[in-house]
Amino acid sequence: MKFLDKFNQAFGFTKTESRVVLFLVVTFLIGLGIKAFWSGSTKPRFDYSASDSEFAARSRSLDGIPAETMKTETAQQASPGMPMASSATPSMHLIDLNTATKDELVALPGIGEAMAERIMLYRDENGPFHSIDELSHIKGIGKKKFERIAPLCTVGK
Repeated sequence: MKFLDKFNQAFGFTKTESRVVLFLVVTFLIGLGIKAFWSGSTKPRFDYSASDSEFAARSRSLDGIPAETMKTETAQQASPGMPMASSATPSMHLIDLNTATKDELVALPGIGEAMAERIMLYRDENGPFHSIDELSHIKGIGKKKFERIAPLCTVGK
């Protein structure tokens, strides 16, 4: 205990303060020892460059596809047992709002089953769509959702 007494006198610490300082120093030294042990061990390192370059290539190929379309396609691909909707990729052809089935409407970005039913109910109650702008009369289709799906829809000829 002579060391602690000399330490206390030199720095003006009480016994409790010197014990806390001693505890912190010992903890720090143990941490350094653990770090030195783990850095010296030869653990295998994984090279992520191949997967990173594949991710970048796939991202570049998807740049032109809207994000909601990708979510719909990914969800359908994630469950291989389920049949895909007849129009899984709405960017391939326009969907006629007057003749579209529920599955075709669900394939539109941001349109779920409930929204597809609302569109079909609106069509049944008000007759065929005369313009795409009528979609904005349906509850749940706001400005942003309308802007996403309008380029993918038509009202027949």
